[in-house]
Amino acid sequence: SLRSSPFVAERTVCVCVAGAAMRLSPLALAARRLRSLHFVPGGVQKFLDKALASKADALILDLEDSVAPADKPTARKEVCRWLDDVDFGAKTVLVRINALDTPFWEEDLTATLRRRRPHLYMMPKVSSKSDIERVGEVLANLEGAAGREVGSTGLLPIVTEVPQAPLRAQEIASSPRVEAVTWGAEDLGAEMGVKRRKDKDGNWLDIFQLCQSLTLLAAKAANVQAIDTVFTDLKDTAGFRTEAERAADSGFDGKMTIHPAQIDIANAAFSPSAEELQAATEMLAAAETQTGAFRWKGQMIDKPHLRQAQRLVERGADVELVTEVASPPAWPEGPHHGKWFDELRKGLVVQHALTRTVTEADNLLFTTLSLNPAKLHLDYESAKSTPFGKPLVNSMYTVALLVGISVLETTHGTTIANLGFQEILFPKPVFFGDTLRAETEVIEARASGSDPSRGIVTFEHRAFNQRGELVCKARRNALMRKRPS
Repeated sequence: SLRSSPFVAERTVCVCVAGAAMRLSPLALAARRLRSLHFVPGGVQKFLDKALASKADALILDLEDSVAPADKPTARKEVCRWLDDVDFGAKTVLVRINALDTPFWEEDLTATLRRRRPHLYMMPKVSSKSDIERVGEVLANLEGAAGREVGSTGLLPIVTEVPQAPLRAQEIASSPRVEAVTWGAEDLGAEMGVKRRKDKDGNWLDIFQLCQSLTLLAAKAANVQAIDTVFTDLKDTAGFRTEAERAADSGFDGKMTIHPAQIDIANAAFSPSAEELQAATEMLAAAETQTGAFRWKGQMIDKPHLRQAQRLVERGADVELVTEVASPPAWPEGPHHGKWFDELRKGLVVQHALTRTVTEADNLLFTTLSLNPAKLHLDYESAKSTPFGKPLVNSMYTVALLVGISVLETTHGTTIANLGFQEILFPKPVFFGDTLRAETEVIEARASGSDPSRGIVTFEHRAFNQRGELVCKARRNALMRKRPS
């Protein structure tokens, strides 16, 4: 019988097929199947909610590239709450810590390790086996305090993000605690100063093909799972499918995903089809009566064929078979008037063309729709006794109008998501009949470290009345697309 353990402690279990002992793949040894590992930005609840509803095998709660340095303590605290309170079901839970050359990584471990979760930590920018050992020493102390078995917390290192790492991939993969390895092109490309990572046909350039191959070979030599890197073009589901299927054909066990639409495609690519599973099972059954190479369905079958069949059976043993993944219809691309991330430089100020005279009907409709019973907005007699002497326009309507006015020249058709507000101020009140204009300043623009097609921009929107008085200031973060190549 095959033994499963949640942690890959022994990597030399054998099974006899056709009289020959065969070493089992990591899929037979690990309780976890990592076909799809989906990134969730640390602390962003709506992305976690979507990920929990998906069929991803694993969720990577990210404390590294998706979190700005100033936001890391808050994101870390929220990830800790997730680990304590959220029902992840059967999903494997990982936390991606910050790199060892930052001041954040040790606190990432200390704060997030719980008795039951996470199952693994993803380590970025690993350069050698000593990095694994360094993290392992910290984990050993934390595991005892958390009430979990020392050595039970797995690691998933990224083995190609710094130039010295790829040729050390095997020693990294063979290190204690390592359950899987993956690779990445973005950080390595930045280190090397490359102009591009893929050719015009979407294939990796030679240096990145080498890194992919070294990662795969290192994983197989160490008998741990090999995970392919992310695919950054979120709209190209056909391209993602092609890349995932090519990785599966090459021997990878799974792929990282950054959009929910990629998850089912990854699960299908790294699962055997019903036809493949039936053929493999029949081949192994035929081998039971043979003592060496034999002819089967017009083919000469030997040990390599049996090993491949055995791995297919292992892969299909405890995963839901996916027979087909329907591609969602492409969303039609319309005209856009906003600015790409590349155009949003720090210090840019945009004077918005749209203006709006606020009416009594605006205030009444917005206030009642949002179930706000404040007399200050609705009761004229009560408002007479206030310092203002008349009703005030609902401040939530003011900020909504300000952001709405800003959309056309800043984010229309170029934004991916609004990531939240940092600050909202109302220096002066707004009354019926006031006419508002707006301007937007780019406070900060930061390229994504994990996805070259996007970046995070901090906007400060400002609204002024007809007298030039500042009536609202709102600072928010938005995830913006870069100009398509």
